Amino acid sequence: MGRVAMVSLGRDRYVWVLGGTGVDMAEPQYEDPMTPADRAASRRDERSSVWWRRTRYPAFALSRFISQAGDMAAITALTVHVYAITDSGFAVGALFVARVLPRILGLLAGAVGDRTELRRLMIACDLVCGIVFLGIAVVDPGYLALLVLVFVAECAATVALPASRTMIGRVVPDEHRTAANGLLLAAVAVGFAGGSALGGLAAAAWDYRWALVANAGSFVISALLLTRLPTATPVPRTTPSAGFLADAVAGLSVLRADRWVTTVTIGMVGIAFAASIDRPAMIVLVEEDLRSSGLGYGLALGGIALGALVVSLAALRSKMLNGRSMAVFSLGVVVQAAGHLAMGVSPVVAVLVAAAVVAGIGNGMESVCGNSLLQRSTPQESLGVVMGVVLSGSFLANALGSVVGGAAVGLLGAQWTFVVAAAVMMACAVPVLRRSRREPG
Repeated sequence: MGRVAMVSLGRDRYVWVLGGTGVDMAEPQYEDPMTPADRAASRRDERSSVWWRRTRYPAFALSRFISQAGDMAAITALTVHVYAITDSGFAVGALFVARVLPRILGLLAGAVGDRTELRRLMIACDLVCGIVFLGIAVVDPGYLALLVLVFVAECAATVALPASRTMIGRVVPDEHRTAANGLLLAAVAVGFAGGSALGGLAAAAWDYRWALVANAGSFVISALLLTRLPTATPVPRTTPSAGFLADAVAGLSVLRADRWVTTVTIGMVGIAFAASIDRPAMIVLVEEDLRSSGLGYGLALGGIALGALVVSLAALRSKMLNGRSMAVFSLGVVVQAAGHLAMGVSPVVAVLVAAAVVAGIGNGMESVCGNSLLQRSTPQESLGVVMGVVLSGSFLANALGSVVGGAAVGLLGAQWTFVVAAAVMMACAVPVLRRSRREPG
């Protein structure tokens, strides 16, 4: 007597199979459960998996996380140390000036990456930083010598920063760039927060030099991870090279000639300026207007970081972020403006923190998609210059916005300063929104 068995085909689909007696069963008869769309998606997932393994991009993101965490730990500990030995806010300010000055040279730093194999360049930068911070830990130099050594380390870091963004544009396929930028942003954000906390702990519980030793070790580990990456050789130039400075200026002309690059650059630098306007107002809003403590201030800052981190992780899986980068970039600018406006009119700390998360989500959308758009639209031979200019411009915009924000708090109060910041963001959104209906080719 035959017997009937139910065989699963997956995806909640089953067929009934008639078999013979004993162990002799008929060969199951069923249809392929996968539709053409399923098979296409499976092939895309397989190609994606192959790409992640081939380029070893997670090792690159991990190297940036470790480097960022160690660097922030060292800078935090150095800040505490400098104030302890000088008892001077001016001396601490000079330490930050030593860190800021090299960032102005983003144009030249990016041009170095355009002419150099990027893996070796980033390894060299990490090793220079590691040697400098180890030297500070061993020698324990005086204040002026410390400033010089920090300046040298920051010069190397300034070269590495646009190089890491150029690396993505040079080796990552276009369909994976949004995910790659999201993972990089998440790694840097977590490293920034974790490193700052560890640096403060090291300075308080142990000698500050232990944080510097840890930082030196982090740069060595980062360099070792970078050796696992494929090489990223310079893209051949379409015209003969006219020299380092001439090539840098030629790369700068892309910002004027390409409408997509110009639009995204205006958006990213303008938003950096606007977001920094209400930075001095945050602590005033929390302590005076909302009658809260430093805990509320910390929660608000953490909310911004959390929102950006959520978007960074979502970029790893979301097809929309990659398929409609300009539209999502535009939406991110508007969401940031709404978040900052809501922060300014928050009646209680809980609403402030929720609004900060919204602002962080907008920031993550703008940052991930903005970098992806620049990497897609900029000629590869000039990508380092463009990235260097955008990063330097954003850094300087942050500094200028903080100065403007400090004056605005005194003239208008904290809440109206947030309103001004949101208005500037919306002004930056206008040219971006005009181009959001079309994606660059």
